[in-house]
Amino acid sequence: MQVSVEPKEGLEREMTVEFPTADIDGEVKTCLQSLTKTVKINGFRPGKIPVSVVKKRFGAQVEAEVLNEKLQKSYFEAIAQEKINPAGQPKIDLVDEDNKDIIRYKATFEVYPEIEVASLSEQTFEKANVEITDADIDATIENIRKQNQVFNKVDRAAEEGDQVVVDFVGTIDDEGFNGNEGKDVPIILGQAQMIEGFEEGLKGAKAGDEITLNLKFPEDYHYADVAGKDVQFDVKVKAVNESSLPELNDEFFAKFGITEGGEEAFCEEVKKNMQLELDKAISGKLKNQIMDTILEVHDITVPSALVQEEAVNMAKQMQGSDEADLPTHLFEDQAKKRVALGLVLAEIVKANEIKANPEKVRQKVAELAATYENPQEVINYYMSNKDKLAEIESFVLEEMVVDWACDQAKVEEKSLSFTEFMNPEKDKEADAAE
Repeated sequence: MQVSVEPKEGLEREMTVEFPTADIDGEVKTCLQSLTKTVKINGFRPGKIPVSVVKKRFGAQVEAEVLNEKLQKSYFEAIAQEKINPAGQPKIDLVDEDNKDIIRYKATFEVYPEIEVASLSEQTFEKANVEITDADIDATIENIRKQNQVFNKVDRAAEEGDQVVVDFVGTIDDEGFNGNEGKDVPIILGQAQMIEGFEEGLKGAKAGDEITLNLKFPEDYHYADVAGKDVQFDVKVKAVNESSLPELNDEFFAKFGITEGGEEAFCEEVKKNMQLELDKAISGKLKNQIMDTILEVHDITVPSALVQEEAVNMAKQMQGSDEADLPTHLFEDQAKKRVALGLVLAEIVKANEIKANPEKVRQKVAELAATYENPQEVINYYMSNKDKLAEIESFVLEEMVVDWACDQAKVEEKSLSFTEFMNPEKDKEADAAE
């Protein structure tokens, strides 16, 4: 077998492979001989069919199958011989030869990029330093109460915080549009559920009122057909409901699994969950910084075949099915980043001999399982499922790369309040109000 490799544009390579036709002739004869014992042809007894008859009937099919197997086998032998690491499937084209004693083909494919791991010693990462205060706990408990609020009908004008139940019909230039009607729609005034002006227009309204609101859709509205257009809403108010927050008592605490210890135990449970969410958010934000920086300092060319494959997978995940009906080009930019990051991380892991030892993997599984009602069942599920365990191993490796990056770079702590870190937009709104 003769092999030659020619570099093309970027990561593309063209490999020419040549081998004697005799390499497949023997296999073709063997297959045909075997068929004489198994095929059925009218006029011949089973096992007594001449090879010449079988060849005439099945020769072309057998030759094609044997050739295809030889092409596949020789391709893998050739890339091993040339120490090539192809990315994605090759495109194989037979070359017409005047010399019938030779079979030659060209395999076109991309290779993985060569990556040199860059130093992060000049980089600086910011890590939040956040302490949960009593005021943060009180605010969180108040939010929990609001999430469990009930609404009672009142006979008065609607105020901020009330729930107003309405029917509405919207028109643009006296014409309807997609989603222009609503029946028995509950709207809590002050939560910006509707476009600007809608909730304001309901303040002071009573059950039975009919109101016309002349408004305008935002320029960046998520439905392009109506974005930036003037709209008229005819609204009928059907009910005004006043909010009632649940009391902090044993009945309320029991909903969250607190059956002993009263309010003190409830506050401790709330703080524990807040701390878990906070730790997760701090780690996540630091990890995102590091991954973005790793991409920036490793400017690599990525194989288009891998990007396309990842874009197809993302389209399938978005649809929740095995068929990718969504246009894959919508995902190409994000797919390119994912592929590039995956390749660089793999090289960092390899170059630094980073390994996810079984104890770290089991510890991560236990952390994940702790959030479920029956942790041991979850642990058993992951530890007995190779695919799920591989996902955890990948996650552990990423965390170990984060540790590696922090050891290399400078990490500066920044003190922030709980609200500043967890709800930055809400904190900005509060500053603007002042």
